[in-house]
Amino acid sequence: MPLIPIAMALANFVPMIANWLGGSKAADVATKVVGIAQQVTGQSAPDAALAAIQADPNLELQFKKAMLDQQVQLAQIAAQQEEAELSADTTDAQTVNATMQVEAKADHWPTYTWRPFVGFCYGVEGLLTSLVVLMAYVGVMYFHVDANVLSYLPPMLGSMAGIMGVQTAVLGIASYFRGKMQADPRVPTDNRG
Repeated sequence: MPLIPIAMALANFVPMIANWLGGSKAADVATKVVGIAQQVTGQSAPDAALAAIQADPNLELQFKKAMLDQQVQLAQIAAQQEEAELSADTTDAQTVNATMQVEAKADHWPTYTWRPFVGFCYGVEGLLTSLVVLMAYVGVMYFHVDANVLSYLPPMLGSMAGIMGVQTAVLGIASYFRGKMQADPRVPTDNRG
């Protein structure tokens, strides 16, 4: 039986439970919370423990007290998950940074020019997308083109947003590190990329 929905229902009585039910440790937290509910109510079935707490205000109060007693341990479980996610993000950023440093030091011109090329393509895509939208509206308003042409714009704009969204990550990371490099005169550069 999945325990996360029962733990979410128990969060109606102790709202801080909802804060701990995110990430990959949610099942561990839910198991602990439902275990506390079962211990307080004396019920072996998780749904029976929930029903007992919902029906009896005294059990609800006992559950709240038990949760306060276990608050530190549950918060530690949630904090471990957050720490693991931050560590993974840091590792990813370090990998990207190392890759960019190798590219910047490369003597092969395609290696250090591909990010600026992607940046120029990004600008051209934005310009062409704007021109297509402008031409569609001008065609309908002034040249009496069938107005159904405008119904093609939302899917086209959605597709272009997806393509440009992928490029945004590359450009954002490249621009961030290039800006840091240009702002710090101690960073050696040969102005190739």
